[in-house]
Amino acid sequence: MVQRGHSVTVFCRSSHYATHPKTYLGMDLRYLPSIREKHLETLSHTALSTLRLPAKSAVVCMGVGNAPVVRMLELEGRRTVFNVDGADWQREKWGRFAQWYLRTCETIAARSKSIVIADAEAVRDYYRNQYQRETELVAYGADPPADTGTETLAKFGLEPRRYLLFVGRMVPENAPHDFLAGVRLANITDPAVVVGDATYADEYKSRLRAEAPPNAIFTGYQFGSAYQQLSSHAGVYVLAATVGGTHPVLVEQMAAGNAILARETDSNREVLGDAGLYWRNPDDLATLLRDVWGNGEKIAKLGECAQRRAEERYSWETVTSRYLELCEQVTR
Repeated sequence: MVQRGHSVTVFCRSSHYATHPKTYLGMDLRYLPSIREKHLETLSHTALSTLRLPAKSAVVCMGVGNAPVVRMLELEGRRTVFNVDGADWQREKWGRFAQWYLRTCETIAARSKSIVIADAEAVRDYYRNQYQRETELVAYGADPPADTGTETLAKFGLEPRRYLLFVGRMVPENAPHDFLAGVRLANITDPAVVVGDATYADEYKSRLRAEAPPNAIFTGYQFGSAYQQLSSHAGVYVLAATVGGTHPVLVEQMAAGNAILARETDSNREVLGDAGLYWRNPDDLATLLRDVWGNGEKIAKLGECAQRRAEERYSWETVTSRYLELCEQVTR
């Protein structure tokens, strides 16, 4: 958006960063506090951010849990471009009250005057069938990794194409436990790399590490060049998430040209199509891993198909154009 001549402001949570640079790639960064509690952190930060909005700006808001703030802005006469993501209430990390709250937020979003964005046809169908609300379909984009070095691999003792990769927050609905269980059942001894971390999930992370096979490597969060390097040299990428619409990491791994074994969901089928293989449980995953791992020809073919599909369907240029069109609509 900046490259096309627009002024972009991004509100960041001050507690998430060790340093607070003022700009990034031409965007203005503004850091605001939040209530450090699982159920309130996102909503409190978003609410505070609305008090600092530039005048006459288009507002892009992410996450259905922010629906009350979006509604507040509407009462002040401001429509937003509101990406609701998937059915967030289905995530296992939420208790009964949080699930009720997120379902309520879906209802608020469905009745809103803002432009509601679905990132997958499955999410679009959900809002149409559940709430009779039409949404705009805007997927995610991805580029091939810009950094294909191996410094990060050396840091973790990895060799190119000799490790399996999982990327995501370490929470139950992303199911790194199923990834590691599949690796164990397949009797694979090459490294099984888990990239990611999570706040408010200490109990789950401790149990995950305790039950992990000996070849599991937990890297914590990896961003920028480190993430790109780990992506560009993976042997196989496994997507284990149980809920959500279009997973940005799936599109990124497709663009990286990785062979992908994805959990069987409508959204994953929509994104990956015939360019990957699908599984439903750790036993299924183990069967696929035994068939694919070590078969260089099959891995290469799957990676080529995934990369070609990403190039054809998930262009950041197209995504940017669509968001700018919608931003223009809400500022008329």
